Amino acid sequence: MPATLDARWYVSPEIYERERRTVWSDEWTMFCPASEVASPGSFVADSLAGWPVLVVRSPDGLLRAFHNVCPHRAGPIAWPGSGSIGNLVCRYHGWAFGWDGELKSARDFGDDPDLCPAEAGLAPIDVDVWGHLVFVRLHRGGPTLAEELAGFVARTVDFPMDRFVYGHRLVRHLDCNWKTYADNYLEGYHVPLLHPSLTRALDMSTYRVEVPASDHCVHLCDTTEGSPSGGAWLFRYPNLAINVYADGMNVERIVPVDHRRTKVVYDYFATDPSRIDSMVEMSNVVLDEDQAICESVQRNLDAGVYTAGRLSPRHEGAVAWFQGRIRAEAS
Repeated sequence: MPATLDARWYVSPEIYERERRTVWSDEWTMFCPASEVASPGSFVADSLAGWPVLVVRSPDGLLRAFHNVCPHRAGPIAWPGSGSIGNLVCRYHGWAFGWDGELKSARDFGDDPDLCPAEAGLAPIDVDVWGHLVFVRLHRGGPTLAEELAGFVARTVDFPMDRFVYGHRLVRHLDCNWKTYADNYLEGYHVPLLHPSLTRALDMSTYRVEVPASDHCVHLCDTTEGSPSGGAWLFRYPNLAINVYADGMNVERIVPVDHRRTKVVYDYFATDPSRIDSMVEMSNVVLDEDQAICESVQRNLDAGVYTAGRLSPRHEGAVAWFQGRIRAEAS
């Protein structure tokens, strides 16, 4: 098996900036639950690896996305958060834009014959929906979302996802590089040492992570009763994890804040809303354990003692796949 990524990849602001402009610009990335932008005028404004993004449902029912940056002096069109918005107006100087992003009015700007509305509009972003989830792609063009997700979606067709209802969000802020957390998610090697509740429920001798395609991997394991887990545990490059079962799912996003901080966002869906509390409780237990080890690993990476290691051929094939893609795209 190959060596791990060099420790520089987890501590360098310069490498993180390269990742922002390659990995995080070129990939279709989940941005929010579709229920948050279901009605005309609803919006979500958030940051994706430092890119300010605005997704909005226009009055004609179309879903649109833009960089949340006014072309005048870089003011925000919407404050971070979600809710309802009546129009697209810069919060700094009041420039107004149509729902298509074209400049409609430069408030009290004065006479400037060189100001061309067609060239002074909001910068658009690709946006599309799969089921309950909204995806964006910052660098426009390329394969459609349906084309990109085809193999991933095929793993979920046996579950009644159309009957799931959105129920809850859980957000954790971690003091570690986003890849430190992703590496941890992509292997079960650590589970017997760090996750006692999972170890009691799963037959760890059967735990494996397979990489059936270039865009995703799947975790597989039998329960301690000898039966399959009954769910699908999926990870789509670069940051989306979905654990789906017959009665619900939790959707996990690993979102970089900067080169040293990460936001982990869980969105929960279920056929029966009363199931949500137990799902959140279980997630919190596992997240406590994962957060502690990932922040500890990050401190050791920062210390300058560790340079690189070797990956287990039995347990860390998905880590090798993930790190290989990062290395290829951001080198």
